[in-house]
Amino acid sequence: MSKILWSSTLVPGTDVIAKPYTSEYYGESLRIPMTKSLALEESKAPLPDRKVYRSMSRAGVLLSLVCLDGQLVIKPFLDTSPFCVGIYAALENGPVDLKSTHEMIDVSQEDFAEQYKKLRNPKMFLMQLPNLAAAQMGIFLGILGPLNVYNSSSYGSMHALEQAEMDLHEGRVDAALVCSAFSFENPMILERISRQPLQDRVLCEGAAALLLTADGTYSDWKNFDYNATESYYGISHQIITQTQNKGE
Repeated sequence: MSKILWSSTLVPGTDVIAKPYTSEYYGESLRIPMTKSLALEESKAPLPDRKVYRSMSRAGVLLSLVCLDGQLVIKPFLDTSPFCVGIYAALENGPVDLKSTHEMIDVSQEDFAEQYKKLRNPKMFLMQLPNLAAAQMGIFLGILGPLNVYNSSSYGSMHALEQAEMDLHEGRVDAALVCSAFSFENPMILERISRQPLQDRVLCEGAAALLLTADGTYSDWKNFDYNATESYYGISHQIITQTQNKGE
């Protein structure tokens, strides 16, 4: 299989107590009984550029944080060539700005354009684009190689792992940064997840990254029991599970 040269995981600690999730915009119509979130305020996250917070989703911030942990490990590859490292990210689409949407519910047709311009920050649209979250992380690290983003809720992490495996096997990249982040910022995603049978697993925010290199054999990342866990991490589940198990 490909070799896991480095990995990092950002998940709620064992001391965090599971509690129900509800949204102030949906009330009791959206309720997930067992969840754990990360105690992180996005604007206080230690990212290299303070200006990026205005256009980054929470998942984008988490992704950058977990990948920046591997900066020293990735640097030797980038010193050889910034094009030899590929990014393989699994991310959901970011949230619509629910605050401004909620405030416009009762706005009349005559006042709509003026109020929309007043309440809706154009930069909020950038938070909805998962490719920008991965691209910003790549800018932080100085990676200029292939950028692949997968947003399938159930298979995004598997798509990322399998494409990285294929590119390493074919020699397209020297190293593959496989990464993902999942947050509670989009209630619509959580509504969809709430309809899945979680089988008593706790829904958790989280992020993880793996740096893979080739070792001459081919890995079948599907050949692993991803259901035998106490927690579920949305689109990031398979990648986080692999980091927690060190690929074994």
